[in-house]
Amino acid sequence: MSVLRMLSSAPTADREVTSVSSAPTVREIVLSHGRYVWRLLRFLGVPERDLDDLCQEVFTTVHQKRGALSDTGLRSWLYAICTNHARNYRKRAHHRREALVEAIPESSVAPSQEEGLELAQAQEQLLLLLDRLDDDKRTIFVLHAIEEVSMEDAAEIVGCPLSTAYFRFRRARAQLEAAMVKQ
Repeated sequence: MSVLRMLSSAPTADREVTSVSSAPTVREIVLSHGRYVWRLLRFLGVPERDLDDLCQEVFTTVHQKRGALSDTGLRSWLYAICTNHARNYRKRAHHRREALVEAIPESSVAPSQEEGLELAQAQEQLLLLLDRLDDDKRTIFVLHAIEEVSMEDAAEIVGCPLSTAYFRFRRARAQLEAAMVKQ
């Protein structure tokens, strides 16, 4: 069963794990944080066509390393795993050979769907712009601006000083703004 199918059958997918035992089961982690992992991987540069596979790889790693869950928190731990898997994915040879098109082909859309189309295009544009950032800047930007993690927590997650995290965030934002002006 794919991760997305499991998530769609879950009654509430982004709730925190409130298990009686101290270590949540992998099933509880998937049900409570599956959408978070999927969203993170997408913003970290994994194309939608490969998200199911990479989500399963992430949760396989979670299963294998569940005993190494630290006191920093489950979300921070999951973010570190997602970051590593996304980075490794982008380094794979088959991914580097892909030729992505610059523009999305036009399609006929009913007027009632215009808003949804604009949102999808804005998300696609954001993903293309995020692809231009290096891993360090992208990670801090996604954590702080998109996932709304405090800068102190983001710096701790990536393992850098707070001033470095702020510097990376400002540089990423400036780079994204400059790229948006060019378009």
